Amino acid sequence: MFGLRIRGLKKRIKRQRRPIWSLGMWAGAVLAATLAGAYISYQYVNEWSVFAPGKGEDQPVWSDNLPVSYEDASTSRGQTMTALSKWDGEVEVVLHRVYLCGEESRLLGKHTTRETMELLKAHREWSASFDRSGRVVMEEAVDDLSPACRKTATIALDEDGNLSLYDGPPRKENVIRTFFQLDVGSLESSLSKERLKELAKGIRVTDRDEYNSVLSTFSDFAVEKTKDVMKSSG
Repeated sequence: MFGLRIRGLKKRIKRQRRPIWSLGMWAGAVLAATLAGAYISYQYVNEWSVFAPGKGEDQPVWSDNLPVSYEDASTSRGQTMTALSKWDGEVEVVLHRVYLCGEESRLLGKHTTRETMELLKAHREWSASFDRSGRVVMEEAVDDLSPACRKTATIALDEDGNLSLYDGPPRKENVIRTFFQLDVGSLESSLSKERLKELAKGIRVTDRDEYNSVLSTFSDFAVEKTKDVMKSSG
């Protein structure tokens, strides 16, 4: 009698499995159809982006689907992008890097207006403008010393008591930029004669860390007015 109950229970379990198995087949079919649809959509979008309206057309579209109007038209970058979008041709491109100390320019050669726009799109932090010869000059701010400046950069106290950056020995004609005015009296009472001589002779800096370290050290002796100016400009 007990064996009959067990066999009856197994039959009921088998009957309950069939709908579950059918449901699994249905779910698998739906998943397969969804994946196929997603692949077809991807292929369509990918192919469409290749043939999307481009240079010389009314509404150039970038690969990320952002129109030129997305750029701020009040900036030189936005104005450059707008001009490029209306021109079907090639332009000469220059990359100008502005470092904490030093600058350098690199000629990137001629590119189509579409390629130039795509390069700017990939670097939204760059500014851009046309120079007098019609070249597109892209400007990148680099938080470091230029390769050339690493070899010559010196921070020293000038004749007017300002902490300045020099390209080479601390001479007036070598000044690159002036940071802030120092409280000379406080310096003389706080620093050793050796350290003062070093500051007058010039402290060599070869990378960003040394550059920032020297500025941080002597900012404690800055005249408050010029120190505030330094903060606001940074």
